[in-house]
Amino acid sequence: MNKKIAFTIASMLICGSLASCTVETYNGTSSRSAQQFNIEVTPYTEAQQQATEAPKAAETQAAATTAAAPENKAPEQKAPELTAPQVTQAPAPQESSVPAEYVTAAKCIMVNLNDLDMVDGGAVSTGGDVIDDGMYRYSNVTDPRFGALSDVQTYVESKVCGDLLYKYSEIYSGDVPMFKEFDGKLCYLQGGRGCGYNFKGEPSISNITGGSFTFSVPVDYFGDTQTFVIDAVNDGGLWKACSLTRQ
Repeated sequence: MNKKIAFTIASMLICGSLASCTVETYNGTSSRSAQQFNIEVTPYTEAQQQATEAPKAAETQAAATTAAAPENKAPEQKAPELTAPQVTQAPAPQESSVPAEYVTAAKCIMVNLNDLDMVDGGAVSTGGDVIDDGMYRYSNVTDPRFGALSDVQTYVESKVCGDLLYKYSEIYSGDVPMFKEFDGKLCYLQGGRGCGYNFKGEPSISNITGGSFTFSVPVDYFGDTQTFVIDAVNDGGLWKACSLTRQ
């Protein structure tokens, strides 16, 4: 056999051996390479392209979302604000609930009581003749407040009533009155006596009932401070003291 025939036979044997073997599928896209090894090539469809690109797109979208999302940082801790301590103001003192008219009336009564007691104690202007009634000596009254015994009575009754009227009626009545008329002339009993009320404070009002009230006030009573409690009534439009007690 010559060399040409031997080569031809060898070639045929190789080709037959290759045709009877199982060939692994090639994943390439070259149709030429597939035809060379008798492999059927499936065209690369659009669906396969989308299936291949979808994971990549999802990864790209996730990365973009992660980049765009704000960082989840822990809230910033701020130092506590220092504020001045709250100071509660003391409540303003409440004004007295006593109507002013009662305070004014009480002060007027205090003045009237002092004046009346002064008259009872000898604070009356006198002069001229001295009249002796056998036991007591009287002097003519020169005080412009009193021209007759009726003036004295009106004066007393305008300032007090009730128990105090009974007390101070001695000024113009009784066995030894302070004022007495002789032959139509008003005279006053001679002699000085301790008198007057030395009030030392403001009146404290209580027991208001419309036509009456009570007030207390400190008094210097011969060097000793005492409290006088005075009941007042509205008598005919005038506020008058009707009783007085010491505490």
